[in-house]
Amino acid sequence: MAQLDIQQKKGASWLWWAIGLIVLALVAWWIVKANDRDGGVDAGVVAPAVAADGQPAGAGSPNSPAMITELSTLTAATTIGDLAGRKVVLAEAPVFAAVSDKGFWIGSDSDAQQRVFVVRGNQMAANTAPDGAVNAGTKVNIYGTVQQMPANLTQQNTTWNLKSTDSQMLAKHPLFIQADSVQLVKP
Repeated sequence: MAQLDIQQKKGASWLWWAIGLIVLALVAWWIVKANDRDGGVDAGVVAPAVAADGQPAGAGSPNSPAMITELSTLTAATTIGDLAGRKVVLAEAPVFAAVSDKGFWIGSDSDAQQRVFVVRGNQMAANTAPDGAVNAGTKVNIYGTVQQMPANLTQQNTTWNLKSTDSQMLAKHPLFIQADSVQLVKP
């Protein structure tokens, strides 16, 4: 029989494997961070968590000045005041009308002043929530931010795909919600 001279390699080959894995992990982390341009919010996918009592989970006190959880807080506003920039988490908001592929009205069907316009974020699919289309008569959970209505709605007519009647209604409202997430509520 032939004799084989088997010798253990000298050196630390495991070290090269460890360095390779670390480099691979750093590259993966860099790719994820480079694609995370919206600050960690997966628009159209992440929906606000709603507790069993209908209140947003983890929202703290319903009277918290940092977060708006009642539609009536927004519909009662005649000026934007201190509402600008505040976070909004609304559970089971009634959809009055889907105006365009970029926005819809929530609130009462009896009084136009009891409605708030919701604009979908740029990354959200047109006229959809993660689990279906947003239509009049449905209810939605919304996570977003209160924004001041632009004084001149000319640019928004194109950006939000508005009709002239919608622009006239928007001109009467001091604010709108810039939605990061919209989720249909199952009946």
